[in-house]
Amino acid sequence: MSRILVIDDEKGIVSLVSEVLRSLGYEVLGLTNSREAEGRFRIFQPDLCLLDFRMPALNGADLLRQFKTIDPSVEIIFLTAEAETTLAIDLMKAGAIDYLLKPVDIGQLVAAVRRALDHRQLLRENIDYRNHLERLVAERTTELNDALSDLKDIHEGILCAFSTALDFRDQSTSGHSQRVARWTTGIARTIGISGVELQQIEQGSLLHDIGKLKIPDSVLLKPGPLDEEQWAIMRRHPEYGRDFLVNIDFLRSASEIVYTHHEKFDGSGYPRGIRGEKIPIGARCFAIVDAVDAMIFKRPYNKPVSFDRARDEVMRCSGSHFDPELIRVALDFLSSHVPKVIQSKRAMRTA
Repeated sequence: MSRILVIDDEKGIVSLVSEVLRSLGYEVLGLTNSREAEGRFRIFQPDLCLLDFRMPALNGADLLRQFKTIDPSVEIIFLTAEAETTLAIDLMKAGAIDYLLKPVDIGQLVAAVRRALDHRQLLRENIDYRNHLERLVAERTTELNDALSDLKDIHEGILCAFSTALDFRDQSTSGHSQRVARWTTGIARTIGISGVELQQIEQGSLLHDIGKLKIPDSVLLKPGPLDEEQWAIMRRHPEYGRDFLVNIDFLRSASEIVYTHHEKFDGSGYPRGIRGEKIPIGARCFAIVDAVDAMIFKRPYNKPVSFDRARDEVMRCSGSHFDPELIRVALDFLSSHVPKVIQSKRAMRTA
C-alpha cells in the first residue's frame, strides 16, 4: 500500500485530500503544522508528499529540500493558490514531479497522484536493479581477490562478463568496448608495446567505461543533450572506474588507463586536465580509437559518418585532442581494420 503525506495549513484541505486518497486505498497521514513535518516524515516514510507552498514556519520549498535529503526518490506534488508559471518551473527544477492549483480538481489530483506513484515505482525498480548489479560486481570482486589471482583464462572470462554488463547497461554502444579494446591493443602492438604493458592496455581499453555502472539511468540513458549538472555527473565516470578497478589486483595497473581515457593532449580533457606524455601511452592510443569509433558507428547523439571524414576530423585535432606522434600510425592501422562494409556504407551515405 502506497503511503502519502499531506501537509497544508488549511485543515479543510488536509481533510478533503486525505479522505479522497484513503477512499482509493492509499495510507494517508495529514498534517497542518509544517514544523512537525520532518520528524513525521522519518517515521511514516511516505512514497509521495502533497505540500502546500505558502505555510507559516516552513514553506513547501523548505520541506522539499528536507524530504529529498532524507529520501531522494520521494515524489513531491505541490498544492498552491499561486498561479505563477515561474514558481511552477522553479519547483519542478527543485525536484517536484507536479504542481496543482487550488481549489483542487479531484480528477486532476487523482491522475497526478497515480502518475507520481508510477514514476516512484519505476525509479525504485531501477535503483533495485542498479544495487543488485553493484552487489553482484562487488561479490565477484571479492571472489577474484580471494581465489582467482593469476588465472589468465578466468581473468579473460571475467573481463568479457564486465564488458557484456556494460553493453547491457548502455545498449546504444553494444560491442563498442570489445571493438575499441581490440583496435587500441593492435595500435599499441604496432608501435612496439608488448608483454604486461600491452595486456594492461587491452584490459584498460576494454573496461574504460566501467565507471558508467555508477551513473544514474536518468543521465546515462537520456535521449537528448545533457545539461551542465548532468555533464558534471557523467564526467565522474573515469574516477568511478578507477576506484572500482584499483581494488582488483590484476586490474590495478589497467585502472590508470580507465582514469585517463578522457584526457586530451593539450590538457583540456578530464578529470585531471593532464597533458602530453603525462597521459599514459595506452590512453593516448585509445583516445584516437574511441573518437573514430564514436563517429563511424551510430550513437544516440550523432549519425555515423564515413571513415574518411572521421580521419579528417582526427587529423584536425592533432596536437589538441590527440598525440600528433601517434595519429598517422593509428589511422593507418584503423584504415586496414575497420570493416570494409562499415567504410563502404558510410561512404555511400555521405557521398
